[in-house]
Amino acid sequence: MKKIILFFALIAFAAACASEKKQANASEGNGNGSTSHVVIGGSNTAETTTTTAEVEADKIYIEETNADGTTKTFEDVLAAYKGKVIYVDFWATWCPPCRGEMPSSQKLHSQFEGKDVVFLYVAFERGTERAQKEAGWKKGIDKMDIKGVHFLPSNEANQGVSQKYNINSIPRYMLVDKTGKVVNQDAPRPSSGQVIAGLIEQYL
Repeated sequence: MKKIILFFALIAFAAACASEKKQANASEGNGNGSTSHVVIGGSNTAETTTTTAEVEADKIYIEETNADGTTKTFEDVLAAYKGKVIYVDFWATWCPPCRGEMPSSQKLHSQFEGKDVVFLYVAFERGTERAQKEAGWKKGIDKMDIKGVHFLPSNEANQGVSQKYNINSIPRYMLVDKTGKVVNQDAPRPSSGQVIAGLIEQYL
């Protein structure tokens, strides 16, 4: 009788462990096309510090402000790449599902290399200190070797784009055609493979 009770106890324990592991994988995000995401949080305090645009090894870091000192908006960045299809990735270094999509994102990037497609990564980093946010942001980009165009807007600018496009959680993707028109506000993830590749092809 004791052996039977022990047997069922071991089965219950194994089931509990499997469930816990499944939940952990979902929260971490593994880039397999799952619908896991994280809610955007943090301070919305506006920042005025300017940064200098840098270009290094297929990575473009966009300035936070326009030439006249005004805050650079998401729309300003889109306008700079008018004439090309833009695949936008709203993400953050602290977001596990966002990081989980990056290998697929870079495969997609390679697939369209040399074509009129821009991969724009707009970061929703936490914190109010610009220098600290920027350091962590660049460290994450370098660690994952995320090639493309990178924009770290002020909290004020991020709040504006979140409200305009109803972005409450990340990762979130968007497709913009060559005229600068947003044609898909909630585009498929990079891990969807040929699904998103086919959509991009339609607008080339």
